[in-house]
Amino acid sequence: MIYPDGWDSDEVKRMCGQRTDKYTLGNCTVRWAYILAIISIMDSFILSFLAFSLGSRQDKLLPEDFEVEEKAE
Repeated sequence: MIYPDGWDSDEVKRMCGQRTDKYTLGNCTVRWAYILAIISIMDSFILSFLAFSLGSRQDKLLPEDFEVEEKAE
């Protein structure tokens, strides 16, 4: 796991306690960030799969004599 380089800054030490170091959080936690990141990744995979499957299914619904109109310049 990679932590940001700013955990040992003075501002973070003031909020999270003096035990905070570069790779230790002290009294702070990052609970919801991991849960939301995992949910967001799963959501993006599900939505991309739905977009691909529904997009390929739409081609089969078009009539056989359908032609794409070209833009007039």
